[in-house]
Amino acid sequence: MMIQFAVVLATFMAAFRSGIMESQVANVVGGFQGYGTINDTAFIKEPFIDHIVAYDDSTIKYLESQLQISAYSPRIIGGGMLTCGDKFKIIRVTGVDPYLENQLTHLSSALIEGRMMQNSGEVVLGARLAQRIKADIDSTVYFSGLGYHGNSANMLLRVVGIVKLSNVEEDKRLALISLSDAREGFALYEGVNQVVLSFNDNTRALETVNQLKSTFTQSSQLYAWQELNEPLYMLVAINDAANIIISAMLYFVISFGLFGTILMMLAERKREFGMLIALGMQKSKLGYIVYLENTLLALIGTALGFLIAVPLIFYFNEFPLDISGQMAEDMEKYGFQAQLRTSVKGIIFLGQAMAILGITLLFSSYPILKIRSMDAVKAMQS
Repeated sequence: MMIQFAVVLATFMAAFRSGIMESQVANVVGGFQGYGTINDTAFIKEPFIDHIVAYDDSTIKYLESQLQISAYSPRIIGGGMLTCGDKFKIIRVTGVDPYLENQLTHLSSALIEGRMMQNSGEVVLGARLAQRIKADIDSTVYFSGLGYHGNSANMLLRVVGIVKLSNVEEDKRLALISLSDAREGFALYEGVNQVVLSFNDNTRALETVNQLKSTFTQSSQLYAWQELNEPLYMLVAINDAANIIISAMLYFVISFGLFGTILMMLAERKREFGMLIALGMQKSKLGYIVYLENTLLALIGTALGFLIAVPLIFYFNEFPLDISGQMAEDMEKYGFQAQLRTSVKGIIFLGQAMAILGITLLFSSYPILKIRSMDAVKAMQS
């Protein structure tokens, strides 16, 4: 029972800790920012429309030839003021190819009203931005800002869709127009500000980007999300370090429980062991029999604990716990989703179960030492 409880507790806690950070990274990075980008080095510190990179046939051919890249989307990004009636907000208008953008961010699944852009002069807004400027489907909005090389950017747009992003900060400033409208509106007819990337294995984004840099002609302009969002990367690193400390503390507590269970078993069976030794059984053989018993119990307990933990973890991955109140507001303020979700990575299940099994087998060697030094007469008298 103790082993089952230890496996369930360790696995469940590890899945929650890992899942919370995974979901937050996916929310902030995977929602719209992207796991990798091609952009001018100056664009990182100063995201101005004047900082551009080439987006031509050779770039497209390179991106489509790399098996590690699952999707990409070119973007033109310009800042300015969006007005609807007497309401306005300072935002960033992003010009995208609707098809490529949907392949990357699956924005069509985040639509709560309307559709994605199909024709010239159409815009899709974030739900919180639309609420802020009181814009609905078919509302006319006016954007005025600064275009490429100081040109004036003025666009009259019709709202055709409203999406709701889990990343609150992006949702507050999301205004999407077509790439062709952005080129005309911002007078940027060559290149783009960013090409946002997604990979087949986004958990290895930094490693994948480093591999791509060796073949990309403008390697200094290729970045992983860890290089673009250092605060989030540091948060992930701190979380990983905290997980190690918390896991060590948890294993320490579990070890006491397991060792106490083994000591209790020895105390209860001391008379039995003494009688077996007195009848002529070798102490070494008795010790190994007891070790085998503990091993079988450990295997059965670990397997049962594993079977109990797996359905719980998958359930809370599919149906995460919603956070409410001040804590939810604080999380949303930093662009995080106010939910607690478990991770379903296989390493979590196997890692925790194997760790508990290893601790149990380690402590199971203690009865061998105890039996070797056992006095049969004293044991029978106890």
